[in-house]
Amino acid sequence: MLLEDYNRCPLEKLEYLQEEWVIRDESEEDPDFRQDWVAEGIEIHKALVRRKLSNDKKSFYYRTLAELYLEYGRSEKMIRGNDRTAFRYLQNAARYMPEKGDIFYHLAFLAEKMTHGNEKWESAAFYAKEALERGLAVEKEIKIQCLLGKAYLELGFIKKAEACFSHSKKLDQDDEFSRFRVKYSKMAEQQSTFSRLNDPGTRMNKRAERETLIEKCRDGKCYVLENGRHGMILHGNGCSMVLNTTQAELLKLFFEFKDGLTKRDILVNLNSIKEKNAESIKTDIRRLRLAIEKGLDVEVNALIQTVGERKSQKYILNPAVETFKV
Repeated sequence: MLLEDYNRCPLEKLEYLQEEWVIRDESEEDPDFRQDWVAEGIEIHKALVRRKLSNDKKSFYYRTLAELYLEYGRSEKMIRGNDRTAFRYLQNAARYMPEKGDIFYHLAFLAEKMTHGNEKWESAAFYAKEALERGLAVEKEIKIQCLLGKAYLELGFIKKAEACFSHSKKLDQDDEFSRFRVKYSKMAEQQSTFSRLNDPGTRMNKRAERETLIEKCRDGKCYVLENGRHGMILHGNGCSMVLNTTQAELLKLFFEFKDGLTKRDILVNLNSIKEKNAESIKTDIRRLRLAIEKGLDVEVNALIQTVGERKSQKYILNPAVETFKV
């Protein structure tokens, strides 16, 4: 149904549709259709908040709408790489739930990715400070302090940058986010805008690189993780599979941290809205392996392997095969 159809529904029927929608929440069983379910919920709740309701009900529906905007926006960012849609939905979430720091946390990292020049760092700093003012879980505060430190560094506020990195380090008592801090404490490389200073023969354009790698993986020589127009896609063994949210998020981590990750490392680096623990990570990886086995017609541990002693095990991409992210 479209928004105008929901708007025409009597309140009693609209509330019935909302209850039915809640019951149909099957995110675990049907993760591929989660985004459709979220989009439907947004339309239902947009119609509900326009009705005459008690303050308690209206407040509840507004908060639900905000949570849905947040989830939809974050999924657009993670699965489809659709940053502008993600940004728009997250801004809507901020309008309906301005006290929630997590929304501004995601906006800060999107601003870093989407904008350029000084505007990038000014926007990232703005949203990062908004997130910190509203409060975040410790792990997210450690990360946002790094982003804010990076923004200050690029804008020339060295002492403020040092204070942010120092605070991040102080919060990170077990030094679990050291790689994250190292990444953000470096100044961005300044690339020349003058084509005559660049050797055109040394770089392959992105489309040609993508096609070359995907052709290579058709011969079973490598795996390619592609951030395509319609979502994250894994290529390998002459096959391709579209990834759902959880699969995409986990594989992005494995492709970025090729020296391996413990379950704790994965928990630290995930930006998931849902609460996770070591057992849920183990379950997600088992499901991912099974999905890869089925989708690419390979052995269950062909891509993701477990190494190390029982108490210090890591998950790692198979070092015997080449892996690329495009």
